[in-house]
Amino acid sequence: MAEVALSKVSRSFGENVALDDVTLTVPDGAFVVLLGPTGAGKTTTLRMVSGLDVPDQGRISIGGRDMTGLTPAQRDVAMVFQQYSLYPHLTVRENLEFPLKSPVLRTQRAEIDRKVGEVAEVLQISHKLDNKSTALSGGEMQRVSIGRALVRDPSVYLMDEPLSSLDAKLRADLRVELKNIQAMSGATLLYVTHDQTEAMTMATHVGVLDRGRLVQFGTPREIYEDPVSIYAASRLGSPRINLLPVDVFGHAPPLP
Repeated sequence: MAEVALSKVSRSFGENVALDDVTLTVPDGAFVVLLGPTGAGKTTTLRMVSGLDVPDQGRISIGGRDMTGLTPAQRDVAMVFQQYSLYPHLTVRENLEFPLKSPVLRTQRAEIDRKVGEVAEVLQISHKLDNKSTALSGGEMQRVSIGRALVRDPSVYLMDEPLSSLDAKLRADLRVELKNIQAMSGATLLYVTHDQTEAMTMATHVGVLDRGRLVQFGTPREIYEDPVSIYAASRLGSPRINLLPVDVFGHAPPLP
């Protein structure tokens, strides 16, 4: 596993500033959640780390190695997209095996079978291994998509709202499973969501993003108990924090 570091990273699409001078360090073995509404820059950050997009300026390193000019395949990362992105003509087993058959990894057949079996059991899809991916429900497709990343054992896992399309019970179950997998494996995981429950229950660290800028970074408790701004305060807590004008109660009497 590896530390991920972004230093003064910016990215614009025309006049739209997606990331604005973001400096962020994802500690080795941490479960970091990027939290914010649509358009905050969460997915763009993942795409920068993965190599699918290139920063306009700034530097990204993984495990102390500068990623400038390296392709996604050279970065040893695995990404789970919000959409399933499965190969429709392949079975579940073949979809899970696909990354392990890369000439770069050179994984032995017995090791492929072991990893696929273990991941399928964790994600509760063992009984679906011989089904075509097109015969699965939406939730099952997303579990296969997550499994295809988990079999890789990469330096860094990147996950873009992977649970958003699942029903409430399965979403809660997989939160626990993902957290357990990350804790047992010591994996470095960078996870995007707008769901504060996922951030509070899964993350070791939370990065709060607002219109391309990193507003605050710390543990969930730190951000909940000591937010740096009203915006950061409104990101965590259920029910949401009440926001009132500072003078609504008048002047407080002096303390005795």
